[in-house]
Amino acid sequence: MTRVHVAPTLLDAQLAVDALSSLGIASRILNAHAAGALGELPFAQAQPEVWVDDDALATRASAVLAALRAVPTGPERVCARCGEPNPGNFLSCWHCGQALPD
Repeated sequence: MTRVHVAPTLLDAQLAVDALSSLGIASRILNAHAAGALGELPFAQAQPEVWVDDDALATRASAVLAALRAVPTGPERVCARCGEPNPGNFLSCWHCGQALPD
């Protein structure tokens, strides 16, 4: 196993594992419950970590996660159906689900 990501939150770690899983890269979260030990453990040792099971896929997994963090947000977009403003990185409207134009 190889560590490919240290996440600031458990949610961030789970999103990373889900992204890797969608590409067929088996991974797991270590330190998932260590936040309860903050104060007893140093902060850096209590952060959730994403590890891949296959060491041969570690470089690919790191590249995938780096690319996800580097996604530009772009300008805000307004939904054509409901008129709701959406952040630039959304693919569909958060309010009505309509696909947003590119």
